Amino acid sequence: MHKLKVRTDDVKYNIECGFYAAMNMLDKRCEFRYLPMYNLTIGDKKIYFVGERNTPYSEIIVSGDVNSGKYVVFYVYGDEICSFVTVGYQNLHLYLHMAMKKLLMPTAAQMRAHSGDFKSIVAGVLKIAPNIEAGRQHVLNTPSVIRAEFTRELEVLDELRKKINSNIRGENAK
Repeated sequence: MHKLKVRTDDVKYNIECGFYAAMNMLDKRCEFRYLPMYNLTIGDKKIYFVGERNTPYSEIIVSGDVNSGKYVVFYVYGDEICSFVTVGYQNLHLYLHMAMKKLLMPTAAQMRAHSGDFKSIVAGVLKIAPNIEAGRQHVLNTPSVIRAEFTRELEVLDELRKKINSNIRGENAK
């Protein structure tokens, strides 16, 4: 970018960017839905943050008791939950992360109305859990889309295919 190499410290993000770029070069349609996740352990407390770094937010919604050491903070921008942090929970971040990926995360108004209760979000993810599968194999098996603006490009492509196929037949015959 601007003649500078750009690479983030997040290896998973870099891998997903590479996969997305490769699929686009092969004219395969795929979505880029990577949500960064960062973890931190302080003493025996597990802290997980899901969302982009330095995401702007207009308010926060806290679920749980901060003094107990087990709580979730949802960061809100407008009426959308853009990121969250879980403190003291073992696997809650995985369910909330999947809810964000599958667009099951409620609006900020709904979270405020339920005092930030996340149990219904976890229940929603568990309901769709049998249907969740990795999408990479489906993307790889999708035939490439050939983009051609003019019919002459299609004709040139057909001629090229014929030449390649005849060369392959000739090599196979040898």
